[in-house]
Amino acid sequence: MKTLYLHIGRGKTGTTAQQRALAAHRDALLAQGIDYILAGDEGKGGGHQDFAKSFIASRPAYMVPPKDPEALRIETARQIAESPAPAVLLSSENFPLVDIAALRAWIEALPTRIAVKVILFARSQDDLAESEYNQMVKLTFETRSPAEYAAALEGADFFAEAEAWAAHFGRDAVIARLYDGAGQDAVAQLGGCLPGAPDLPRAPNAASRQGANRSLGARALTVARLLNGAEVTDRHLRHTIFNAFDGKDLPAVLFSADEARAIRARFADSNRRFAETYLGRTIDGDLGGRRYTDAERDRLFAAAQALHDAPEAR
Repeated sequence: MKTLYLHIGRGKTGTTAQQRALAAHRDALLAQGIDYILAGDEGKGGGHQDFAKSFIASRPAYMVPPKDPEALRIETARQIAESPAPAVLLSSENFPLVDIAALRAWIEALPTRIAVKVILFARSQDDLAESEYNQMVKLTFETRSPAEYAAALEGADFFAEAEAWAAHFGRDAVIARLYDGAGQDAVAQLGGCLPGAPDLPRAPNAASRQGANRSLGARALTVARLLNGAEVTDRHLRHTIFNAFDGKDLPAVLFSADEARAIRARFADSNRRFAETYLGRTIDGDLGGRRYTDAERDRLFAAAQALHDAPEAR
């Protein structure tokens, strides 16, 4: 019997740093009985994105399909079956999009007995909308306003997400944690979800410009959205422009405290049920763990909005 840990994200909950750390410490994890499967990641630190994509029936338009999904599934199955470790781990923020029944059938067909654990990180939905919007604009995929994006935010009903996985693997299989945008180490949090709670330090470059999945500042984000509207997708040009704002920008705070509160309120009932069922605690509907206090948010929001009225922005 092996235990297969599926770290399913969610995206924008520290997954980039987590996956880089897992890859950087693959040998140390194996020595502790946890095999972070190499197939599909190949030591690059990007997670098992293509493996997860191979189970997505209807991929988003921006998603590049895996080159040979069947070969990847076969190699992943081989590595799991032949692993000497009692625990194996796959990580991808694409897992929330998969056909869970198809994934379960694949797991059940493995030539070894498997118990499944699903690791899910939740995040306050206002912070989530803000961070994800920044990422989607940066990657050229978004031209809507922040408010429009937040109104259509997907994958933020964490109770529904957890229940979907529990329906296939059981509620006891779901390990839920809250991402703390104010600074709690998401890498250490992930380590705490694994057997024996291994010491999982951040990868050496996880906080560097090359290693981190950086958000754009307020000025750079505005430029990026304008470039998206003009369909300017040249990555070198975009990176050159964005880098020019380094050290000269403000945090891209897109919602006032009242607007952020309204986003959270839409998910309050789901959050209460999620916390009670999967975190073992009672909350008032607010997950917490946000980057800014209300006062800090309003101050930074006002400063970002003032950029549009500055003479140099006209």
